[in-house]
This record gives sequence, C-alpha cells and structure tokens, in this order.
Amino acid sequence: MITPARRAARTAAALAMLAAVTGCGTRPAASTDQPATPPPPPLATSSAGPGGSGWAIVPMGGSAAKENNFWELFVRPAATAAWQQATPPGVADNGGLVVTSPAIGSLLTGFRPSQDLTFSPLAASGNDGANWAPAGLVSPGLASLPDALAAGPGGRLLALTNRGGAQLAVGPVWTRLSSVGALATTAAGKACGLTALTAAAFSRSGTPVLAGVCSRPGVAGIFADRAGGWRPAGPAVAESMARQTIDVVRLTATGSGLVALLRAGTGAGTSLIAAFALASDTGSQWTLSAPVHIGTAQLRSATVGPGFSVAVILDAATGLTLTGPGASWLTLPALPRWTATLALGPSGAVDAVAAHASTFSDWLLTSGSARSWRLTQTLPVTIPYGTSG
Repeated sequence: MITPARRAARTAAALAMLAAVTGCGTRPAASTDQPATPPPPPLATSSAGPGGSGWAIVPMGGSAAKENNFWELFVRPAATAAWQQATPPGVADNGGLVVTSPAIGSLLTGFRPSQDLTFSPLAASGNDGANWAPAGLVSPGLASLPDALAAGPGGRLLALTNRGGAQLAVGPVWTRLSSVGALATTAAGKACGLTALTAAAFSRSGTPVLAGVCSRPGVAGIFADRAGGWRPAGPAVAESMARQTIDVVRLTATGSGLVALLRAGTGAGTSLIAAFALASDTGSQWTLSAPVHIGTAQLRSATVGPGFSVAVILDAATGLTLTGPGASWLTLPALPRWTATLALGPSGAVDAVAAHASTFSDWLLTSGSARSWRLTQTLPVTIPYGTSG
C-alpha cells in the first residue's frame, strides 16, 4: 500500500532534484506546444550501443492500474556478456524509461512522468550503468516514445516532450527547437499533413532529424533541420504505398546511418517497411526493405540492432527480424512465454528477452536448420513495490 509518507517523500525527492538542477543553471524551455496524440510505439525495446554493447527496457512487477508496474533497464556491456540490471535509482519509473547512448560505455536515461512527477529527470552513466549521476531534466516531461531522447555530436541532445514539443540541449540548457504545431505549418509539414511527432535523432553529420505521422497518403514524415529551416528528408515510397498513410514508428541512429521503421496503411492492409539512410546525411540515399504484411496484429516491440538490423514482436508470440538492406523479413520460431522484446547482436544473433513479475530471462535463438530457443540466463530482480505514488 502506498502511504502518504511515501508519496510525500517521493515528491520531495523529485522536487529536490529539480531545485538542484535549476540551481546549477539548467532551465526548462518554456513551451506552449499543444498535446499530440500519435499511436504510440511501444516503450519495451532493445538497442545496440557503440562498441558492441546493448541494453533492453522492459516492464516488470505487477498491475499498471494499481501502480505496481516498474520499468527496468538491463545492460549487456558486450555481446558475449551476461545481462545486468542497471536501472538508475532514486526516481519512480512507473511511467517508463527512455535511453540513449552518447558514446561507448555511456548511457543517458530519462524517466517519463508518472503520478506526481510532471517533468523527466535524467541520469547519466559512463560505465554501462554501473554508476549513475543526475544529468538535468526535461520539462515538460518526455513523450511516451522509445526515440524521445537522442544524443548527438558535441554533447548535444534532442528530446520530444509529452506536449508535442521538440527541444535541443547544447550543454546543460534546453531550448525549444520546434513542435508538432510549428512543424506542421512549414512547407514540409504541410506536404506531409503532420499530425504528431514520434521520434528524434541526429544524422551522422549532426543534423537534428524529427519524424512523425502524416495524414497525407504516400509521404514518410521525416524532417531535417537544415540552415534554420525544416526540409523533407524521408524516403520516397513505392507506388504501391502511394495511397496509404504512413507513420514513422522508429527513427534511430546507428554506427552505419539512420534506421526508420515505417507503418503503412490501416486495419487489415497494414504493413511494416524498414528504411535505411546510407549516406552521411538524410535525404539522399534511402534504401527500403520489402514490406511485410501485419494486418491487424498489434506491434508489441520494435528493436534496432547492430548495423541495419531490425526486429519486431507482433501480438503475443510472433517475432520478425531483418538483417539489413536487401534482406528479407524472417519469421522466428514461436517466442518464449513472457517475451517483452528482442535483442539483436553481431553475426545475426537474436535473443528473446522475457520479463514476468520479478524474473528476467534471456533466451538465445540457436543456429542451424532446427532453430529453437535456449535459455541462457535467469536473473531475479528486486521490484520496489510500494514506492510509487
């Protein structure tokens, strides 16, 4: 049971962090952005970091309705290493976690708002999550999107907020970059019929890139901030999708370029397409995968791995992977029970990351003609029941 004392203590801790950060010169950007309501991509995800590391974010604990759900971060410092729990301490994470990696061994985690928390504290680690330190905040809070936080060259950061805004940080100070409303009024936004922002990233050359949902058919809503103005930077879609609306589910940077996951069509006609920006900047060399038809299946998780590899989970037990440009989508064997996300490693390695109550487990997909899942790790997790509120 959540007691008034615990509620007051958690609120006081969050406000203390806010006071400490603002006292050091970090000030949240003023925002008049209007709320955006995109169909949210799932927060449960896994990513490959620079240098062969990786991390996974999964919900654990109990009922979200009773505020007994807790999001946990697990880190694998190298592809051959075991997973380690690395959730930053000190802030309730019932609202979800968003993670980006500024450099090898470096992680930046943002806590999404929940209950009394109206902003998003940030925590930074320089040793793959072994130790954490406060790293400022985003106000208003981060959007419920896996790509709501992105790190770029020179220590710059991008953030999407839960009021439809996009903010840019250079050093400790966040400033307004754009918003769904402002971007929708540009020529690029009008051509797309932009209705929501869904992802933020930096191109390899350091250009801020935003992605979203388009109401006009046949347009993939990806925009680059060039010379102080927003320009269309998405791929040209196939003629077969010219009459379908498209939303960008994921947009993230890898060591090879940008990877986007597009969802085209609606209802029984829905398909997923992966898009790969191979050049040093966006808008010049996009390569699209063949579409994979998913119909009315619900997207449960979307993962970007090393190079240009991609994986998704549909409904409860269907997993699909794509190794990169020119490859075909592959259907995996039925996923282990409680699989929350898929983790991708080098040389085509695929792990099913399962989380249930207080148990984390990792299953490796065996190679060969008779592929199956082999349990490789089980990790008990201490769930801080009774600390949220």
